[in-house]
Amino acid sequence: MEAPVLRHLFDGILLVGATVAIHSAGTLLLLWSMVKVRSRALEHFGFLPNTLRLTVVVLALLMLHLTEVALWAAFYNFRGCFRDWPTSIYFSIVTYTTVGYGDVLLDKQWRLLGGVEALTGILMASWSTVLLLGVVNWIYTHTRNRWGVQELDA
Repeated sequence: MEAPVLRHLFDGILLVGATVAIHSAGTLLLLWSMVKVRSRALEHFGFLPNTLRLTVVVLALLMLHLTEVALWAAFYNFRGCFRDWPTSIYFSIVTYTTVGYGDVLLDKQWRLLGGVEALTGILMASWSTVLLLGVVNWIYTHTRNRWGVQELDA
């Protein structure tokens, strides 16, 4: 590999580390807040409170992802990969989400970072999905218990 490509790979590793740190901190903060309000959540349990609970979790996760997209976009903008901030943020979000329209591309020397950002976006989306499913499972379990429904043995 050429030296610039290796340097950009190192940049990618740093960006992945920062992305994971942001996601980790946000996830832990979200989990901590859910544990703190757990007893109140059981007192106020029903369709509207649970819908609000899920909406808050989804919005918090969305904010985490948008922060991570902004981190990558700030890097692209700082390094002069694109002519302006809107192009950097646009490229970052379509890459992070793996939409990849292809209408905005990185130069040859930076291309490797696009793939690294896409892989990182997939991993962070998976992480968020696990957390969201955990909340849905918690609601399902408590709803089932309140209704006195027993699990059927297979």
